[in-house]
Amino acid sequence: MDELEFRRQLYTNPRERSDTLIQEATRTPKNKKLYDEMQQFECKLEQALNVDVPDALAERLILSQSFDDSQLEYRRKTRVHIAMAASIAFVVGLSFSLVNWQLPTGQVNMGQVALEHVYHEMPYTSGVDEQPSLQTINAKLARYGASFDQLPGEVVYVNHCAYAGAPAFHMIMKGKMGSNINVFVVPKSTELQAVESFADKKMHGMVSKLSNANLVVVGERNEPIEKALDTLTADLNQSI
Repeated sequence: MDELEFRRQLYTNPRERSDTLIQEATRTPKNKKLYDEMQQFECKLEQALNVDVPDALAERLILSQSFDDSQLEYRRKTRVHIAMAASIAFVVGLSFSLVNWQLPTGQVNMGQVALEHVYHEMPYTSGVDEQPSLQTINAKLARYGASFDQLPGEVVYVNHCAYAGAPAFHMIMKGKMGSNINVFVVPKSTELQAVESFADKKMHGMVSKLSNANLVVVGERNEPIEKALDTLTADLNQSI
């Protein structure tokens, strides 16, 4: 397990106790410190969530709404307490989303998930250059019924990933303009709205339909991803 995979697994599931994760956590002081910090953070979250709901809370809230103006100050304090509780819930929810992001299926399209995924992993994949071999790439593509006869370009990263909660193939390669192009092979069983192209202010992407999957390509606005998508679609062998 490399350091990037170690961080991804730790952020996704801090409570995991697999032998490979523990071995990587104890390999360097830096990894040990990150592992301990994540365990402490997880404990704090569990403590924050472990709050007993007062008995008959709903009845009390309904009753408080019926009080007359003489009870205005009491109702004001009650609303302040409820607002504070809502704020705490929002912060806890946001913290969980940073640890294990996942967009609801059926409400977003494939492009939105791709952009969110790229931005989420950018801090960990920026500057990475693992120089994966053709054998490594095809080994990870095998579960999706696909392979390459030769390297599709200057590949700097390849791995499995979670695409809106479903398994997918993720590869990063250098584009014509020198920036990263993210490539995803997403099984068609993933319940997401289909799109042909998508974009925001910084990124744009395109989708090509394969026999049993979708090929998604995302790059910066100045990258000619159309050519990359055509080349990848033509070079990708599909056995399923």
